[in-house]
Amino acid sequence: MSLKLTLLLLTVAFLATTTYTQELEAPEQNEEFKCTHGEQEYVEPELLDVEEDWNAEGNNHEGRTLASYGQFRAKAYYGFLRSSVSYFQNDLIPPILDYFNAALKIKYPVSGLLKVTSGSQCGKSTPSSLRSGMNADYVLMIETEAGSGTWVASTMVCSSASGTRRPLVAHSKINTNKMKAQTSGNVLLHEKNMICMMHEITHSLGFTSNMYSSFLNANGQRQSGLVTSAKLAGYTSTVLTAEPLRTMLRNHFGCSSLKGAYMENTGGSGTTGHHFERRIFSGFEFMTSGLIYEMQVSKFTLGLLESTGWYVPNYAYAEELNWGKGQGCSFVTGSCSASSFSEFCSGSGRRCTDTGFSSGSCSSDSRSDGCKFIHPNVNYHCQSSSAKNSARLPSAESYGRSAGSRCFEGSLSSSSSSASTTAFCFKFSCSGSGSSTRLTVNVGSKSAVCTKAGSISVSGYNGKITCPNPQQFCSGAKKCPRGCMGRGTCNNGKCACRSGFKGIDCALRSSF
Repeated sequence: MSLKLTLLLLTVAFLATTTYTQELEAPEQNEEFKCTHGEQEYVEPELLDVEEDWNAEGNNHEGRTLASYGQFRAKAYYGFLRSSVSYFQNDLIPPILDYFNAALKIKYPVSGLLKVTSGSQCGKSTPSSLRSGMNADYVLMIETEAGSGTWVASTMVCSSASGTRRPLVAHSKINTNKMKAQTSGNVLLHEKNMICMMHEITHSLGFTSNMYSSFLNANGQRQSGLVTSAKLAGYTSTVLTAEPLRTMLRNHFGCSSLKGAYMENTGGSGTTGHHFERRIFSGFEFMTSGLIYEMQVSKFTLGLLESTGWYVPNYAYAEELNWGKGQGCSFVTGSCSASSFSEFCSGSGRRCTDTGFSSGSCSSDSRSDGCKFIHPNVNYHCQSSSAKNSARLPSAESYGRSAGSRCFEGSLSSSSSSASTTAFCFKFSCSGSGSSTRLTVNVGSKSAVCTKAGSISVSGYNGKITCPNPQQFCSGAKKCPRGCMGRGTCNNGKCACRSGFKGIDCALRSSF
């Protein structure tokens, strides 16, 4: 089956070809591409009799604190890399594993070494390091291949624990004809690769439909009845009712009757049910089906991983995602009217995205059930220095990865008194707290102070700038991207990286 969609940015489509394998389609250099859904036979992962801190009859973890669990130990094996070895081994995969190792604690760790005695894993010869044993709870084998077709990466769980059924060994294959090594310092494209592989690994940790029946409750017992269905926008959607994710979603949307997490309702057998529903979670939650710039690792993905019963997340590593917050049940189950909900849009023109890092245009896509939202355009991205070429007020706006600017809408002009509304990238600062929060937007040498949502003037300019809600905006601005990847500390929205690392999220080696 072939689907065509038009996005105003470089986009990668995520595709899970089986429960434990997901393929990603590569974008062309233009903004239109085809998403081809393949079919593969599902292969049940091997069950390993490893020693775990687990007993199905007597484990009660209820009431234990986060600190009482051990830190997750994820490691990689790079012996199957054939090209771009340095990039994948030193720059792409390590920060991802550092993130998961910092963000997750594990309820049922492997006691001693993770050892595999069988001769093969996912059709590959078992590495000698796994045969002798690795000090890990999860091992990812990375392979590169100059493949044909449109796929970017494929990930499969090879082995799970015979007791908890938690994934232990996984295999990721990367198509180097489609995922290029970003050694030239193009950080935005490097981040695209990183989010792509974080998505893949998250699937292999438990975010996939055939693992739902293996989720454990607080007593370490397998749960049943976690999956139901509901109608949404004319489609039948899978709904995951697992806790604590369901309660988290009810509190977020302000809907006490919400059944649970609605999963993707289109895309075929490899996509449907394996991802969050884009219409509800927006294209900015990185576990929706399809990748765009600005995707966030939200508390909802960490909440699903906690709902497996295998992990205890540290939610300080979640990024801010306010999509639909407090909008009530009708946001989830009703129509996506732009007149009712600001998250959705209509009309044309350049507007800020929901995350506020970029601007783009209003459109729907093949996963949003016809609902329109602002899709970011890399040519207008506040973190892209070349986007300054598209600025209305280039001398007043700030662009670049470390510029610290965000997107603001308005009709500001240095000459015309009747300029149309567009989007700008301005630096900002926050002060105060609670209802006294003040957001100062720097328009070149001038500034505008926002004390509430609404339009205000800026000295020296015609037109107005639109203030977002200062309290909500500044709350999100205090969060660091991906919690500094476990490689630094977050201080009021900025990462202080450990020695050897750099970047707004500490994901880069100093030599990158």
